[in-house]
Amino acid sequence: MKFVKFTLKHNQAHKAEIVDLNSDVNIFFSEKNSTGKTTLMRAILYTLGFSIPNTELVQFDNFEFTLEVINKDKTYNVIRKSQLLIIDKIEYDLPTDMARAHTYLFGIENKELLSNILGTIYFDQEKGWTLLNRGTIIGENRFKIESFFRGLNGGENDDSYKIAAVIEALNKKIEQYRLMFNVSEYQESLSLDVEQKFEPKSYIQTLDEELLAKKQQLEKIENEIAGIDKLIEKNQDFSIYITKMKLCVKNPQNNTPIRVTSDTLLNFDDLQETHKARRNVIIAERNQLKKEIADREQAQKKEITLLDLPTVDEELTHRFSAIQRFSSLQVKSMLDKFTRERDDLANTLKMRATQNNNWATDAHKSIADYAKKLKIPKEYKLDIFTSNLKAKSGAILYKMVFIYKITYIQLLSKKLDYPLPIFCDSPYRFEVEKETIEEVLNVLKSDLLNHQIIIASIHDYKNIYPQANIVTLDGTLFNDKSQTMLSDYQGTR
Repeated sequence: MKFVKFTLKHNQAHKAEIVDLNSDVNIFFSEKNSTGKTTLMRAILYTLGFSIPNTELVQFDNFEFTLEVINKDKTYNVIRKSQLLIIDKIEYDLPTDMARAHTYLFGIENKELLSNILGTIYFDQEKGWTLLNRGTIIGENRFKIESFFRGLNGGENDDSYKIAAVIEALNKKIEQYRLMFNVSEYQESLSLDVEQKFEPKSYIQTLDEELLAKKQQLEKIENEIAGIDKLIEKNQDFSIYITKMKLCVKNPQNNTPIRVTSDTLLNFDDLQETHKARRNVIIAERNQLKKEIADREQAQKKEITLLDLPTVDEELTHRFSAIQRFSSLQVKSMLDKFTRERDDLANTLKMRATQNNNWATDAHKSIADYAKKLKIPKEYKLDIFTSNLKAKSGAILYKMVFIYKITYIQLLSKKLDYPLPIFCDSPYRFEVEKETIEEVLNVLKSDLLNHQIIIASIHDYKNIYPQANIVTLDGTLFNDKSQTMLSDYQGTR
């Protein structure tokens, strides 16, 4: 499967923008963050019919996207308009028809494989580089290793699917009983409070205390952001200063002195990127905190108008405490019973996914081979069904996630009899050495030759992919300057 051309047009724009993808390797590149690299990658996945969340400044519903896809010598024309997906003039209503659309586009009928496509081909910048075998990929999309291997193994008539349905029903029942347990405990504590005539802390007092704590936390975060900005600025000033000084250092290799500049300072750019990455994380925390403060201030305004209704709250409290109660011990007993049943069935499914499954055997062999190739120490347990990530360092975890994911991609491609595309969003991680990242990308280059690779990064990786199609982004791709409504912001994520 290969993407040839991607077209995007805002609903109120005069013309469409075209992105050429007709290359084995496409790199969405910008030296800066917040220029649209992630947005472009997500827009392509969104066009394929996946449920992909918008980025901060771009609402996908406001665009019409078109993607030209070639698979097994057949060309597909894919159009996405909000919740309408059109493939070769066949219309699908999303998300209801997503499985049907993906069956047509990817040639997959097995529902277990359909639900795990995105988790197989996509490395998300937020969670994808730490997700080994199960969890949320992006938005509401999840990857489940047991489900993936059941799908590879086929067996639609196998009662494993019935067991999976029972597990899903038990999970809903467990959530219900957890809620009942919380209510029963609350009723018991409320009854005790009423009997002792205990007057709980008022809601508005709680809001006041929370507001004060969050504003103090916001002040601390603002100071930390200012400190990082100052540090970045000082580092930049220092770089300019030493360049102007025209200093040189002795060259141990020959008599030609080495000029001291920002380019010759070791790891200077990486250090600046680390500071910027930390700043982005803190800014996200600050924005969330501001939202929480605004919510509480709004709630505080509403609560002030209700200060003359204490008797209503007291009456409702008494009524709730008087409702016929059910024992929290009985609820807990049922909750434990359903949980044990669910866990037993989950273990049964895991056994079925691993035993007498040649795909799982092939996966373990592939992972072991790649572990040896990437020099992962033998003491690290390489179990595709493990959930223990605590003992793994950043570099080791990074390599393990990589070899697990490319193993999944190779297995699914073998099952489908065509190479799937690979999406890598921000392979650079500030806690992982540059050499480690280039090492795994070289493996991708050498071992997945037939797979189209799409990378979004602040690095162009020309040393690894000299023939790559570099799509340089500056924040204007989704910003048609002819439209007033779109020209108010400076860039996209």
